Amino acid sequence: MNSLEHRLQAGLAISLILLMIVLGWAQYSVVRQLTESFIASRSEHDSQSLLASIQFDANAKPILTESKLGTVYSQPYSGHYYQVTFVNGQSPLHSRSLWDTRLSFSPPPLGQVQTLHQTGPDEQSLLIHIATYNKQGQNLTIAIAEDVGPIYQQLKTYSSIFISIAIFALLLLLLIQRVIVQYSFRPLKQIHVEIQQLSDGQQGRLTEQVPDEIKPLVVAVNKLLSLMTQRLERSRNALGNLAHTLKGPLNLMTQLSDNEKIKHLPDVHDEMQEHTTRMQQIIDHELTRARIAGAGTPGQQFIPSKELPDLIKVLQQIYRDKDLRFDCHVDDGAFANTDRHDMLELLGNVLDNSCKWAKSTIICNIITEPLITITVEDDGPGCSEQQLKLITTRGSRVDESIAGHGLGLSIVKEIAEIYRFDLQLDQSPKLGGLRVQLKQAKSE
Repeated sequence: MNSLEHRLQAGLAISLILLMIVLGWAQYSVVRQLTESFIASRSEHDSQSLLASIQFDANAKPILTESKLGTVYSQPYSGHYYQVTFVNGQSPLHSRSLWDTRLSFSPPPLGQVQTLHQTGPDEQSLLIHIATYNKQGQNLTIAIAEDVGPIYQQLKTYSSIFISIAIFALLLLLLIQRVIVQYSFRPLKQIHVEIQQLSDGQQGRLTEQVPDEIKPLVVAVNKLLSLMTQRLERSRNALGNLAHTLKGPLNLMTQLSDNEKIKHLPDVHDEMQEHTTRMQQIIDHELTRARIAGAGTPGQQFIPSKELPDLIKVLQQIYRDKDLRFDCHVDDGAFANTDRHDMLELLGNVLDNSCKWAKSTIICNIITEPLITITVEDDGPGCSEQQLKLITTRGSRVDESIAGHGLGLSIVKEIAEIYRFDLQLDQSPKLGGLRVQLKQAKSE
């Protein structure tokens, strides 16, 4: 159970159940104790009355005046009984209600009182109050017994009613606490929605109108997002500035390589030409990336139907000498769970590579649902089967595999791996050039 809401609800439910069990046990124990205390008090009163009704004659024979006792002791199995035993061996006295049954107990010491439970006549549950007294120099023990079965039955009935009420109250409290917990967790659910929107690029920060317990976390996340945005912008700007800065020294090196003195050294001249050409390609590519990325906050949603026209305009300006024609078919949806800049760089590099090698036509098809699919084809020279195998081999460096298709497709492959896109390169069946396909992998 990883949900904090479910954990809290389960904890509160268990606490309430335990509380109800404790309250039920406490009320039953307290009511039973009070009942037995009341019966013991009444039995002690009857014991005192019975003691006052006993007299001893000149021969120390006990004489009981039953008129002072209630008629309940005269009815057989009435549930009220007494029995008097004597230390001097006299025959015990007992109530007529006992009939031919006798109570079994051990006399307590003089001045002490004993209470015990015992099964009496007619399987009655008796509570017996026993006390030893001294009267007229004679020690005697009086036991007063009362059937508490009906009282215990009423107590069970009362407990059943209490349990029913407690269960109803428990269910009501569980419902109330569930509503309270769900209401308390509503800001967290809103944060969850905003995080998903942040992941989809629909917003750039989280709302800080949240409970005090999680506000520091939200503020820290927003601060981190702001820092990431600033650093990413600085990094991209610095990369573009660096490429612009290097163009001057690179042009100077190109001019130096064309110097007559250098031309007299063919090996040095060829090596300088090779390195300066390679550096020029890298710088041009980085400047193209900077122009393609454009403005915007990292994490923004990438909507190809809106972004692609501007991207094509940039590429048409870069390759204006080729007069390229773009045939595009794009869905209206957005790329979920992607970064705008990353998708611009991915799509821009694929299209830039096609523009570089295309003769006149480029086809671009983009599907957003149910899975993202990008297909770009050109009418350029394409790649051989051996070159395609090297490009698509996992772990190989694309920029070392194929001259001219290297750096851009290397970046495409890196971004595709980050977003779990399958990269496929083959020959275009329509145009004959290179076809690049990017398909989003299914979620596991």
